[in-house]
Amino acid sequence: MASSPLRIAMDRGRSAIDGRTALREWKRREPTRPRHIGVFVYFGSGGQYLYQIRDWLTPLAALAERVPVAIVVRDPRVALALTDLTPLPVLLARWLADVDTLMNTYTPDVVLYVNQNVSNFDVLAYARPQHVFLSHGESDKVYMVSNQAKAYDVTFVAGRAAVDRYRAALHDFDTDTKLRVIGRPQLHVPQSPPEDLPTTDRPRTVVYAPTTEGSAAPMEYGSLASHAVEMVQALLADGGYRIIFRPHPQAGRRLSSHANAVRRITALLTDAPGGHYVDSTPRFGWQREVGDALVCDISAVAVDWLPTGKPLVVTRPVQPLAPILGGGMLAAIPLLSVERSPSVVEALDHAATPEALEQLRAWGRCYFGAGDVETFVGAVLELAGNGAEER
Repeated sequence: MASSPLRIAMDRGRSAIDGRTALREWKRREPTRPRHIGVFVYFGSGGQYLYQIRDWLTPLAALAERVPVAIVVRDPRVALALTDLTPLPVLLARWLADVDTLMNTYTPDVVLYVNQNVSNFDVLAYARPQHVFLSHGESDKVYMVSNQAKAYDVTFVAGRAAVDRYRAALHDFDTDTKLRVIGRPQLHVPQSPPEDLPTTDRPRTVVYAPTTEGSAAPMEYGSLASHAVEMVQALLADGGYRIIFRPHPQAGRRLSSHANAVRRITALLTDAPGGHYVDSTPRFGWQREVGDALVCDISAVAVDWLPTGKPLVVTRPVQPLAPILGGGMLAAIPLLSVERSPSVVEALDHAATPEALEQLRAWGRCYFGAGDVETFVGAVLELAGNGAEER
């Protein structure tokens, strides 16, 4: 599907048009609403967060082959962008009255949520549907054990690690009834490398994929302002690595230090020989096939890398208020401190030892249960059937 200028701008965290202009354009081209919808996917966030729903679009399309699915959004710019990304119906509900009209017109059996936007509670107020939290990744960030999980009827999780994480963190939360293990269906969606990825004469390719700086101190897991430049300089000096640099789509939106680091690293890689690549492709997936190793922060990228069985280096956040959860892989693998940033090549060598790789494979089995796109579809259909029976 071709990329529109609006969608490209929003993927990069910028709005190409203002809300009023977008609303006029939406009213001009709004498609006819379907007669029946069994599943709503609620996305109340702005365009800078499109990446959170993008990875779910292929599994949702598979679900739509079995039951009518529609995406409900609150921002006309998001509505326009999503119509370029998916053939699924997109419904705009700018105000609470619009939400009420949609919920009472369609009476969906299931509502799916990909993030913890505060406006989720506008829809959670309706008791008829089964409300299901999907999240948009599997990680060891504190976000993954939010007490908000109690608001949903069911939370879909990737594997045993998530179950253990919730059990350890939340009070009075019945993991047996509130959690459903479905694996990580997005990992089963094939991707191809971008056409502009250069060839390289370097023996190894390392992917450096730092996370966002976060919305507040407890979510500041990102390494861009602390580790990044010294790590990239060390990798370039070693000469054995082609670097694929993939900053988070939100990098630099809140902290200028992160934006400055992106610019500096981009300049370093642009000026250096070796086929280095600054990655702004929409999804993380093809990098697992191309890369021989990954350097990243505490994030979903680290967990998604586990099934590759390839070397992984995870940075230690410098923000003391960013929690490092115990009980998972973070308690077992060495985290690269800011003081050891220049030693990233040594850390990669250690991560490539047979003992370290076997440990990663074991963690992969812990973090990801058996499941694929069809597992996700079946789980939603089961809930949809239960909701219909109750009514």
